[in-house]
Amino acid sequence: MSQITVVIPPSMRPFLDDQVSVAVDAVTVRGALDTLAAGSVALRSHLFDPHNAIHRFVRVFVDGRAVRGDEPVSDGAVVTVLLALAGG
Repeated sequence: MSQITVVIPPSMRPFLDDQVSVAVDAVTVRGALDTLAAGSVALRSHLFDPHNAIHRFVRVFVDGRAVRGDEPVSDGAVVTVLLALAGG
């Protein structure tokens, strides 16, 4: 397992006691998001769709590089989660 830092977008911070970032142990981006959402059904519903796939409007970056959910992460990596906004 690698210890990584997940940077939380402002809209998700209320689900995580208003933390800006959280350290988690994971070997993939998906594992990091699963660990992050483990304690909150509401947060899980923001990150994952009904089929348990990462929502199409969630964008994930590892050390500034856009990645897919199954991407491996190395120890010390910084994973940034961004949410696309829509509306009219």
